[in-house]
Amino acid sequence: MKDVVKANECMLWKSPRPHRRCMGLIFERDITPTANIAAGIVILPAGEEQTKLSVHEGEEIYYVVRGTGQFVLDDRVVDVEQGTAVYIAPGVGHRAINTGDEEMELYWVNTPPVFGPVGAYRDLMKDWERIR
Repeated sequence: MKDVVKANECMLWKSPRPHRRCMGLIFERDITPTANIAAGIVILPAGEEQTKLSVHEGEEIYYVVRGTGQFVLDDRVVDVEQGTAVYIAPGVGHRAINTGDEEMELYWVNTPPVFGPVGAYRDLMKDWERIR
């Protein structure tokens, strides 16, 4: 298990159509020595968005690595750009929208991990195309 991971070498999947986005796992208890925290990346092409609100029991933070867009947090919308961090409290519905002309890359951390029991990330990604 790795305790040092380069984001450009993490496990990465592309979502099935009609959506176009990629999600990568940097730290997750099945593949790294973490137990109560997970981290990864989301890459949204220009004009794309996460189509449904995600809701988790734990806390989550997104950091905009590059690009511009918006975050929907329950019933409010906030503009984000490179260098913006967004805190998601437990139970808050959220999704990202890329409103820019280039890819928007997000780094996320959540605790506890949102994938459920050990190995559950595989169920979530079963219809996605593994890129690396």
